[in-house]
Amino acid sequence: MYALTNISVFDGYTTLHNHAVIICGDTIESVQPMDKNNALPSNQIDGQGMLVTAGFIDVQLNGCGGVLFNTDISKETLDTINRTNLLHGTTQYLPTLITSSSSDMNKAITLIDGMATHEQEGILGLHLEGPFISYEKKGAHNPEHIRQLDLATAKHLASFNHAIKVITLAPERTSQDAIDCLVDAGITVSMGHTNASYQQLLDKQGVSMATHLYNAMTPLSSRETGAVGYIFDQQPAAGIIVDGIHASYPSVRIAKNILKEKLFLVTDAVTPAGTTMTQYDMAGTEAFVTDGKCHYKDGTIAGAALTMIDGVRNLIEHVGVSKEEALRMASLYPARALGIDDQYGAVKAGYKANLTLLTAENTVHSVYQMGKLFEG
Repeated sequence: MYALTNISVFDGYTTLHNHAVIICGDTIESVQPMDKNNALPSNQIDGQGMLVTAGFIDVQLNGCGGVLFNTDISKETLDTINRTNLLHGTTQYLPTLITSSSSDMNKAITLIDGMATHEQEGILGLHLEGPFISYEKKGAHNPEHIRQLDLATAKHLASFNHAIKVITLAPERTSQDAIDCLVDAGITVSMGHTNASYQQLLDKQGVSMATHLYNAMTPLSSRETGAVGYIFDQQPAAGIIVDGIHASYPSVRIAKNILKEKLFLVTDAVTPAGTTMTQYDMAGTEAFVTDGKCHYKDGTIAGAALTMIDGVRNLIEHVGVSKEEALRMASLYPARALGIDDQYGAVKAGYKANLTLLTAENTVHSVYQMGKLFEG
């Protein structure tokens, strides 16, 4: 047991000044004032007046730090992603595999399934973004591997519900039985890379999340409400990439005003995130970074070179979101979307000790993952 002292604590709801966080193993024992009447453990770490917030949770992360999960489905790739995440304040994430062959998909599932301590290494489960998507809205995904989700495959995926956390699919190409199979197993079904009309989405039940709002989905127009309109109207939890490229900052602000606590931050990060790379391999296709935009030679957007702390700062500086709300969008709201906000996304007694310490300039000073200080 030890105490992180002389800190301000944003617990997910309010900011508590001159407090201490008591940590036992990988769990927060208590959050209490720095008061002479409060007995603190003898083992203390001075937080130097930093602001402590819940570690960021990235629901959609393809790669970073020079690696991409699709390109190298290995423990070494996950280790590099986790180290890069921790440098930028992210303590939990969903390794995201975009549309791929059945063998690669099964390899990724087997890898996560075989990691006995994946939660200790920041992994909350696998996000399969595809291959059960729309050809029309494939974006950077390889059309050769796009296919429909039949019930037999849904049952196979459902049997790995302890390894798979989220599946992004096109609801209009997926039967209700297949969706029900995933939902009944506790897997979050997210609509994304979809060419669906409003009515087609309304006809499907159990889709509780939307993947990268605005991108790779039918837009809102005057006569066809589309997927964007469906999200605004029905309000599933929705991730959004706040890099000023995937969606303009005014568009993010509009979405925030409508969706409020249902909107959360994701990076959709790929290989160059957290690096100075200008060229990379995007799952077998040559890609580039130009003025912060990740793209193929034809201009198609291919992921993002964004970290979560970048997204937090963009929300504050360009969208006009308060610092507290930006931090919630990076921690509490994604935890709620995944149904794990009883243990993650806040700094409270009984929660996992995932903490990011920020300077007054909103840079990452240090990070604790599952109670352990990251020493980089």
